[in-house]
Order: sequence, then structure tokens, then C-alpha cells
Amino acid sequence: MFFLRLLFFLFFFNTIVASDALAISPEELLEKAQTLENNGFLEEATESWEKLRAVENNPNFVIYAQLKLGTTYLKLKQFQKSIDILKVTTMSNPDSFDAHFSFANSLSAFKNFPEAIKFYQKTITLKPREGLSYVGLGLSLFGNGDSKNAIKTLLKANKLFKEKKNISWYRDTRVMIAQIKHFAKFPPHFSNLWLTNNLKLIHDTYEKAVFNSKYYLSSISMHEKTNFPFK
Repeated sequence: MFFLRLLFFLFFFNTIVASDALAISPEELLEKAQTLENNGFLEEATESWEKLRAVENNPNFVIYAQLKLGTTYLKLKQFQKSIDILKVTTMSNPDSFDAHFSFANSLSAFKNFPEAIKFYQKTITLKPREGLSYVGLGLSLFGNGDSKNAIKTLLKANKLFKEKKNISWYRDTRVMIAQIKHFAKFPPHFSNLWLTNNLKLIHDTYEKAVFNSKYYLSSISMHEKTNFPFK
């Protein structure tokens, strides 16, 4: 008899918890995750992104949450977690520039340059005129010990930035090329900090200037009329 009562209690308790979860809409969870992230509570934000990616009714919400989760783990320097989630995202979205670029960013931050090279190359296939892809590829080639092709790739980026009148990155790529030539005089480890800082610059620039959240959240007003269940 006691065992039956215990089972009933556990079933009742789980039902309450499930009902409470259903009451939280994706929009509320999205706002919570963004607020936490904007205020520097990155660990807490990952919990909300994890829950948001469980929404199956809206594919755009899922992709957006996965991308944000991956980049948040990258900021936390939890590289393997970032790589794991973004690998799933690229496999599920083979034509997504954002997925491949984010994945390449995490791989390069983890110093897995051979794999990062592959995914930066994929981003160039998807968006041939995005100069930042060439910068990521060039730095990954340099990290992989191929200075010659790194310089060639950065020259392509430099040309694209000049055409787009992006003076800041046009100057930055010129400096990078000169510095790579300079590093040839020294052992490889001399460039480690320089490479890490410039890879981070790519990550930050991508997030601020290239990644477009509106692409994924443009239909949010329509979804405000419906509550999506979490599983």
C-alpha cells in the first residue's frame, strides 16, 4: 500500500513540474537567456539556451539557441562543449553559414586547425564574398604551419575588404600579413598569444557585425500568440 502511495505521489509531483515547464513560453525563455548573457551571467544563460533548443515546433528557435549556446560555451572557454553542440548544428543544417562559421571558430580556439580549415573553407563556399571567412581560414592555415597559403588567403581577404571599403579590416589584414612574415624568424610558439588574440577578434567581429539574429527571430511576433511545449 505504501509503495502504491509513493508511486502516486511521484506521478503527481512530476505532473506539476511538467505543467510548470509548459507555462514558460519560448519568448520568455529567450528574453531570460539574452538578459543573463548581456549582464555577464554566461553559465546561467547556457541553462536557458539548453531549454530553448528543446523547442521542436520552431526550427529557427532551435538553430538560434544552438548557435548561441555554442558561442556562449566558447566565451566560457568550455571548448569541447562548444564543439559538440556546434557539430550537431552543422550536421543538421549543412547549408548554414552561421553554423559552419561558429563551428570553425570553436575548432580554431581549441587549436584544432586542420578541422577549422575545413569548416572555414565551407563558409567561403556558402558566402564567397565574406572577408572574415578568409581571415579565419588564413589564421588557421598559419596555426597549422602553412604560412605561405596563410598569406595568400589573407591577401584575398584584404582585397575583399578594400572592395567593400571596410578600412578597419583592410588595415588589420595588411598588418597580419606583415606580422606572419615577421614570425618566420622565430620559433612557432612566439606567435601563440598573437594568434589567440586575433582569433578572438574574428569571433567578436562575427558576433557583432556578421551574425544576424533577426534572420532567426523575425517571426517572433507570430509565435507570441502560441505557447510551445517543452520536452
